[in-house]
Amino acid sequence: MKTLIGSVLLTLVVVGIPSSGNTTYWRSHSPMRLTIAAPESSFVIPRRRHGSRTSKYINRSGLHATTQWPLIFRLESRTAVGFVARRAQKKEREGLVLIDPDDCFHLGSLFEDIMPPVFDETCPFEDETYIEVQTEKFDTFEEFDNDTTGNDAIRARLIDDKFSDPEPRNTPYLKMSDGKIKSVGPKTGGRPDPMASKPDELDGYGYGADDDLASFVLMVDNGGARVFDENFDLIPGVIRNMAGFLNTVSGETLDGRGQTAITASMHLLAGVFEPIAIVDADISDPSLAGFDYAIRVDSGPVTGFNLMEPFPPPMPGAANAFYDEILSLYYPFELKIRAVVVNGEAPDFIYDMDGDQRYTARDVELMGHELVSNEVEMNLTLTEENLLTDSAEPKCPPRTFIHGDLDGNMSPGELPFCEGTSGSRRSQRVPR
Repeated sequence: MKTLIGSVLLTLVVVGIPSSGNTTYWRSHSPMRLTIAAPESSFVIPRRRHGSRTSKYINRSGLHATTQWPLIFRLESRTAVGFVARRAQKKEREGLVLIDPDDCFHLGSLFEDIMPPVFDETCPFEDETYIEVQTEKFDTFEEFDNDTTGNDAIRARLIDDKFSDPEPRNTPYLKMSDGKIKSVGPKTGGRPDPMASKPDELDGYGYGADDDLASFVLMVDNGGARVFDENFDLIPGVIRNMAGFLNTVSGETLDGRGQTAITASMHLLAGVFEPIAIVDADISDPSLAGFDYAIRVDSGPVTGFNLMEPFPPPMPGAANAFYDEILSLYYPFELKIRAVVVNGEAPDFIYDMDGDQRYTARDVELMGHELVSNEVEMNLTLTEENLLTDSAEPKCPPRTFIHGDLDGNMSPGELPFCEGTSGSRRSQRVPR
């Protein structure tokens, strides 16, 4: 049993470890079990690769729109010792200790930027395995995050900053043919510009490790998660940790099965997992002869295409079929999600350390991070919600659909004008 240190700035909740027939199983594997609670799966296949376990979730018949669906992870532990927290100098660090061999909380790495850094000065050294976690009601873009909770150092990095150097930058940007810089992918917040009206309102929502579940790694290889330069050319061998787009983190001291549990939820908003496409309507490159348009999806090759739909007149809803035909060129698409939990703080970027052109828990481990959970993997089929809905009113292209120049003639051409809120009257049938 841990001894509570007598200070109002230090808190500890001790978690009793129940006697269970499953204790041997847990101790023989990782100290934490990671599962995907939503979306629902058809079945799960356990795998062991490179010495680590992967639970592959098969979503055989599922179909999701690009927004407004839940992604929920559950982290469970039977070995958990206790939750710890320290608050000082307007900073706060919290963690869940999974293993503590010497029964004495040191946790120097968790509290290293809070003076004094050691939780219990009688501990000779740090030997704990822990995850950095703090409960959070809700994070989203451009909504002020409570600056008395979460890791403020991580939150300061979750900003929309096109001027950060060196690459890879924390937010993807493109240089348009008119010379302007355009952010692409999902909206992220924070106001890093000191001349802005409210420069200190950080929202805790964006690319990188999450400020409330800093030990979590969420990997996808499409859209804004990929790293590319201002010309949309891929910077190979690296992706962004998408854990910073988690909205809610909650905890259970002991659940009904005697486990300490953390639930991390993401409500998918526009652009988070969507492919980014640039469409050029003015083609002069000889290699694209015979085509009226060109498209480039997720830094892939530039390809020409023609449309069956004629250029629509400037009337409400007239452009719907025109844009739907373009979206159908690259939707639906398959999204592969992988996640794992590490000891301490997760990286903002994941590098392809083993050179297999995939981003997995093995790469995270080869980067020097200790894995404290199994890896989870899920394949999902996503389609643009405009392709699922019927409306006589405007259905404008998504924010990941970019009108730009692809052939270097400094002219993106003309696409139908669209303005509206995607229709006040819409219907969506469940596909069969």
